Amino acid sequence: MTENTTMTENTTMEVVNDDKSAGMPKKSELLANHKELMLKNEELLKEMQLKEYSIDFRSKKVFDKLLKFLEKEAEWSHTTAAGLIMLYHNLREEKPKTKDKEWDNHISLRSANVSILWQMMTKMSGKGFHEARDFVELMAAIGEVISKAVQKVHIDNQAMRDNHTKLSNLDQLLDSGEFDNDTDEERFNPHAVADEIDPLT
Repeated sequence: MTENTTMTENTTMEVVNDDKSAGMPKKSELLANHKELMLKNEELLKEMQLKEYSIDFRSKKVFDKLLKFLEKEAEWSHTTAAGLIMLYHNLREEKPKTKDKEWDNHISLRSANVSILWQMMTKMSGKGFHEARDFVELMAAIGEVISKAVQKVHIDNQAMRDNHTKLSNLDQLLDSGEFDNDTDEERFNPHAVADEIDPLT
């Protein structure tokens, strides 16, 4: 094989490689996009944690009954204990409103607590006529209101779910290696550094 033939083959291989990477996204751009999505995720999470929903409790009697149930009777497990505590503290913070003569029966619940309250209500159980009656009265008073609030929370959190999907797809692309390695990180040769540091090699 002549020298000219070898040079031609090498040149051809370089052109093929360039053509292959031409249609691929650059890793630097993917990493920049990933950073933007992570920052957006943090912003959306903070917004979700602070967002509040106004819930119509119909009367102080309904509010007090629910608070008493959560304080004394609500069942919990290792996966729901933290949620119960969060919800209870949220309601305790709102309780002073119920003593105001001009209270309009509305209580503000943070986003996560809306979902926790709905889960607690749908898993309520008891014994006997009186407990069954109290449960039916509670559901009749605020069941539909809480259900609609949960739907609103779900809609409001769509942006976060969409962002999670984009992050997941981007992570898969980065893991696949199907991109143009244009970063210094990719050009870095760890073996070369090891050879310089380790005198035994």
